[in-house]
Amino acid sequence: MNYQLLKKLSEAFGPSGFEDEVKDIIKYELKGLEFFEDNYGNLIFYKSGKNNSKKILIEAHIDEIGFMVYAKNNGYIKLAPLGGWDARILLSHLVKIKTNYGFVYGVFSTVPPHLGKSNFEINEVEKLIVDVGDNYDKVEIGDVGVIDYGFREISDNIIIGKAFDNRVGTYILIELAKNVNNYYDTYFVFCVEEEVGLRGARALIEHLNFDIAIIIETTSGESPYLSKEEQSSYISKGPVITLADKSVIVKPSLLKEILSSFKKYDIPYQIKRPLISSTDAGMLNTKAPSIIISVPARYIHTPIQMAHKNDIKLTYEFLKKFLENA
Repeated sequence: MNYQLLKKLSEAFGPSGFEDEVKDIIKYELKGLEFFEDNYGNLIFYKSGKNNSKKILIEAHIDEIGFMVYAKNNGYIKLAPLGGWDARILLSHLVKIKTNYGFVYGVFSTVPPHLGKSNFEINEVEKLIVDVGDNYDKVEIGDVGVIDYGFREISDNIIIGKAFDNRVGTYILIELAKNVNNYYDTYFVFCVEEEVGLRGARALIEHLNFDIAIIIETTSGESPYLSKEEQSSYISKGPVITLADKSVIVKPSLLKEILSSFKKYDIPYQIKRPLISSTDAGMLNTKAPSIIISVPARYIHTPIQMAHKNDIKLTYEFLKKFLENA
């Protein structure tokens, strides 16, 4: 698989509501395919199948969690979260802010331990202070930013980078739209603003009809700080199937079909710990039965995430087989 494309997607600037750079990559990669962009900003690509008795929608959200400038004071700025951040992990991290003058870089300020504040801690993003040096006058209220770190292959199998949630899903969906010889008519949909309340998917169901939906996501991999019972999923153990999360309970008939297909194609899978997090399935399932198939990644919703190449490969291979033989 072409991990240079995943690198471009991971490093692209695309917080919720400001996904244009990611959309430009998608349009370039899928040039020649029929598509339209709806009024909310979702990209919908369409490929006719051999059988038009059913329409399948396969979807991934393309936004990443980020920030918006809400205050400026005494040479420093403050940010409000766009999506779910834990403020405790942001201290000293690098932030990239898009301004009318181009990108400006800053750092989440903290207090060095030798100044007597070794227990310094802030639990709300809005209370953190960002230092942008002498670029203060270039930053305006309403400018948006992201944590900014580059993509790296740290071994033959392991990759790290920002925004794997959900640029990994975006990457898989692009490769499917390029390569799949789909059996049924299929929509390949790239949704905006999932991280701030499933807003793109909510808009999508107003004008698109389909019979089933498959949501490609990135989900929490294991943490050494959690017990076995607390883990959500594990990297290197294959695609992750959601039974139910905070936004959806998967219809048993669709779940049975998907699990039977995994066994048929002899592709390993794992079951996600139920009833945590939420996804665009919460909206799409109100229109038609929906299921979430995820790539596990350690440390999602943090500055640096980690994934295993084989999980990505197996998720792609399963979805390609399913779409071509459904």
